[in-house]
Amino acid sequence: MESSGQNRRQLWIGIAVSALSIALILLLIDPAEIVDSLRQAEVSLIGWSALAILAFMLIRAIRWRYMLANEISWSQTFHIQNIGYMFNMVLPFRLGDVARAVLIGNVPPITLARGLSTMVVERILDMMFIVALLPFTLAEVASLPPWMQDGARASGIVAVIAIGALIVAANQRKLATRWGTAVLNRIPFLNTEQWIGRMNELLDGLGSLTRLKDSVALVFFSIAVWIPILFAYRWGILAVGGNVSLLGASFVVCAAALSIALPSSPGQIGVFHIGVTAAMLALGQSDGAAGGFAVVYHALNLISMVILGLIGLASTGATFGSVIETTQRFMRRRQTVEDGDLSKIES
Repeated sequence: MESSGQNRRQLWIGIAVSALSIALILLLIDPAEIVDSLRQAEVSLIGWSALAILAFMLIRAIRWRYMLANEISWSQTFHIQNIGYMFNMVLPFRLGDVARAVLIGNVPPITLARGLSTMVVERILDMMFIVALLPFTLAEVASLPPWMQDGARASGIVAVIAIGALIVAANQRKLATRWGTAVLNRIPFLNTEQWIGRMNELLDGLGSLTRLKDSVALVFFSIAVWIPILFAYRWGILAVGGNVSLLGASFVVCAAALSIALPSSPGQIGVFHIGVTAAMLALGQSDGAAGGFAVVYHALNLISMVILGLIGLASTGATFGSVIETTQRFMRRRQTVEDGDLSKIES
């Protein structure tokens, strides 16, 4: 009951943030200018942007399969990944991530724990790439104050250090466990055993980093996976009348990736738009191009994810309802386990 109430609160908070973001955009930009940019959009460039999104998904599946030690076919990995992305776009609470883990965990010899751990690692690698990329894009933003540029550069250094720390932890499991236990034991309200278990699941997903060849390959894939998106953004911006370099488009990608970390309604509606619009305006783009690109790219991404997800459902033999039911069953079981652990702590 408590978990259900908390989920409802999170949903309403997300909807409120999305609504506030959209209202802010409409206050900053005349909707008529957005409509004009959409009317004049170049369909051919939007098509190239769609192809780049497809390339992004193809490379992501290659990377995820590599993290799973190439133990299942690429097609299975690709379709299950796409189902998860579709669910994230249309359902709240990022249920698509859980659905991906449950589906991949049903494909021998992959386990649910491995699926979850590799997805956490995916998220970490993606965010580290974005944080490391951001400082290089700031040359395109002349209006950014010096203190903000310094902060972004510092975050890039921290991201590089964090990547190094993950590599060390993956290769020195006993040392990482000992340090983690020492730190967690000093925090009375945390269950040390439970959090060490989660840390070990994360490190399981970093198994590729324990071998030099695999580490280089994983870093390569983590960079390569974002290159199509940089071009997708640039082509999309050009399509609605904007004019930015590839580095400028990279700045918009970073802004979008950071903005969707905020709570929102399903599909990152509103928070994506405000992040992209603000970044475009900071680059000196017109109001119409800023708002128009946010609308066009979000719609294009949503349509692409839904189409790929539906193809994934058909290819795996799953149905929308069965995936939701299996995912909810897993989440209820996990909540029961966590509630049991909490009762032990309180007693």
